Amino acid sequence: MTKNTLYFSLLSFMLSVNTAFADTKKITLAGPAAVVSYPLMVMAEQQMLSSSSIVFSFVRWKNPDQLRAMVIGNQVDFSAMPSNLAAIFYNKGHQLTLLNISVWNIMDIISRDKKVVSLVDLIGKEIVIPFKNDMPSIIFEHLLNAQLTTKANQVKIRYSHNLADAAQLLLSGQVEHALLVEPLSSVALYQNSKKGDFELTRTINISQQWQQTFPNTPKLPQAGIIANTSVNTDKVFMSKVNSAYKKAALWCNTNVILCADIVKKHLPKMPKSALITAIRKTKLEPIDSNIAKTNLQNFYQLLAEGDAKRIGGKQPDDNFYFSL
Repeated sequence: MTKNTLYFSLLSFMLSVNTAFADTKKITLAGPAAVVSYPLMVMAEQQMLSSSSIVFSFVRWKNPDQLRAMVIGNQVDFSAMPSNLAAIFYNKGHQLTLLNISVWNIMDIISRDKKVVSLVDLIGKEIVIPFKNDMPSIIFEHLLNAQLTTKANQVKIRYSHNLADAAQLLLSGQVEHALLVEPLSSVALYQNSKKGDFELTRTINISQQWQQTFPNTPKLPQAGIIANTSVNTDKVFMSKVNSAYKKAALWCNTNVILCADIVKKHLPKMPKSALITAIRKTKLEPIDSNIAKTNLQNFYQLLAEGDAKRIGGKQPDDNFYFSL
């Protein structure tokens, strides 16, 4: 091989590498420390779309205010979030796309009193609820009003600033009842089993309560994945990411321990056994938003009857829902 041939071969190789690098799409995934985010963590860990020159990274958001800043500032491309918050973003003018709903069962009331088996049993008692005016409190208050009517105000609600605070108040004995979201429910039960002075029990499942209370809207579409305005003009690309999320969710459901290993890299303080329990309890079920549309619209209607601001003032139009 002559020097000129070698030179042009190296030059060609470098140009091909640079072209491939330039064509690589770097995508930021985001989510809370909740089960809805686990497939996103898997997608980033396994680089599930590397064959399509797509590189994923995952960042965690810790509260709704941080999420709003990240979404509005287009710092993230895809994010897990509560279904009502997605509607609020859209109706307030930030026209993201709801790809899917994957979480239908993630909230439980954890209690020191095994006799608390229904919301009626909470009359005259105090319960801590995370995030006032966000998904946990909205759903709980709606259930209270529907089931207890005029006696709903006899349940004393204590709001916490975040999920961890709600769990800590329960573990420290400052409250006897707390509405917790996975994996915090499993973490609280794990920590209490190791060093608690009293026994804690899952007493009330919120999704079951919802099904019993609103039989015409039995499925509770709590959280899913959105495509931000940075990427939602490309439906083919969104479909690829949506499919990758579904595959990752199925992989987590069938490879629970391996999934927990990946999640623990992002949530190192979480006990692995609690992560495993959370995956099994939640049973992720991603359904495309256009297929889940009836459930979502019925859910949004119920929320709007209490306060239309909870969905941004109105039902989102058809462009909110993802379809090819």
